[in-house]
Amino acid sequence: MKKSRIHLTLKCFLLFALLFMVHCQPFSSPEKAPILLTLWVTYQGPEIKKFQEILRRFEKEYPQKYGKEIRVEAKQVPFDDLVTNIKMACISGRTPDIARVDVMKMVELAYHKVIVPLDQLESFDASSIQEKKKEFLSVPFQTNVIEVKNQKGDWENHLYGLPEQTTCLALFWNRKLFREREEALRKAGLNPNCAPKNWEELIRYGKVLTQPEKGLYGFAMNNSLWWTMPFFGLFGGSFIQKDKQGRKVCPLGDERTKAALQLKVDLYRRHKIEAGAWKSGALGPDVSFLNEKVAMIFMGPWMVERFLQKGLDFGISLIPPITKHMAQKAGLKKIPPSATNIGGNNLVIFESCRHKDAAYRLLKFITSTEVQLDWCLSLKQIPVNRKALQILLGQLPYSGDGDRTIEVDPYLKVFMHQIEYAMVPPQIPRYGYIESDIMNPEMELALKGKKTVEQALKDGARRINQEILSKVNE
Repeated sequence: MKKSRIHLTLKCFLLFALLFMVHCQPFSSPEKAPILLTLWVTYQGPEIKKFQEILRRFEKEYPQKYGKEIRVEAKQVPFDDLVTNIKMACISGRTPDIARVDVMKMVELAYHKVIVPLDQLESFDASSIQEKKKEFLSVPFQTNVIEVKNQKGDWENHLYGLPEQTTCLALFWNRKLFREREEALRKAGLNPNCAPKNWEELIRYGKVLTQPEKGLYGFAMNNSLWWTMPFFGLFGGSFIQKDKQGRKVCPLGDERTKAALQLKVDLYRRHKIEAGAWKSGALGPDVSFLNEKVAMIFMGPWMVERFLQKGLDFGISLIPPITKHMAQKAGLKKIPPSATNIGGNNLVIFESCRHKDAAYRLLKFITSTEVQLDWCLSLKQIPVNRKALQILLGQLPYSGDGDRTIEVDPYLKVFMHQIEYAMVPPQIPRYGYIESDIMNPEMELALKGKKTVEQALKDGARRINQEILSKVNE
């Protein structure tokens, strides 16, 4: 009996001690718990590995700067499924804090008010959107500046993201095919060792390099709105304007856009230097160039490595300007030195994010000069940060890691210059529909000669005004 009492007393003591220890044990209060950010990305291979390194650096530096622990969880989402996943997440109320979004999807997200206007955050670190723009390449940044209606129905510009990755098209030309026609090119007054200096020259090069009996052509092109943007940019064409009542209208079919599409159509129908690569079922420009069947194409930096692996002898140059005569016919007073389109991704913060200021700090970190230098040197990509670009081009001294040598791929340097002439994409919703269902079919009819260029453009503009802009202007 006595022994049982001793055991009972001992058990009570141990239980009391355990309760005391648990009660006194420090615990993580909501205030002390780490900030958790969720991030959806579409990276693959080396990109995701480098991105994870960047996130770990951010997590390490954050407490030193802001006195708070932070964790960032990045989830890989297939590129083609991202928009669908975001829509489903919006419906279910389970959006991530941050996502990496294609530049062409920004307008829809802003119009649906599911992403945060960064310029209205307390942590926004610039006096204005224009002031913030100075840190970035112009057009990649501009894809984040979207005009939306406020509660009064007035249009306002807001900054809905920061550029994270950018790309564009330049002119690729096959040096071997140029050399093989050296005698004929020199006879035509053309240098076989240089890319065309303007579009009049490009057409002349194309005529010499085109040999249909051998299946060889001077040029190959895609038929899609995105791939046609450089043509519109060369003539200073625009897709959206405001009328006298302040309503948004599509001006396609005016003198500038007519001249732009006419130039593209003429390469195939009039000058006969284009291989028909735009046709359904035909070999695309990339494959035709890879097989050395075409001498010149528009292409982006993503194909450089593949062309090098194939052993192609090729050059990359800026897309050449139009001539003075072409400009005068289109009523263009100032000739752009070059033109291209814009692709890439932006980082956005969703309205559901509980830690918007911390999320914005992550966006700033990813787009900072040092991180962009590391990213671009490791992955051979174009930086979005202006200072990083200037360092890579040798325009500014590098004062970072003393052990790091700044060596930039010469092909990539061309794109770093080309991106400065990019054209801002149409800032209207449903871009994918406009491209695939409206403009691509209309441009194809013009290429086939079933419609005039003017009629194709005006028919496209009519549908854009009726199906898209009429709702935007409500």
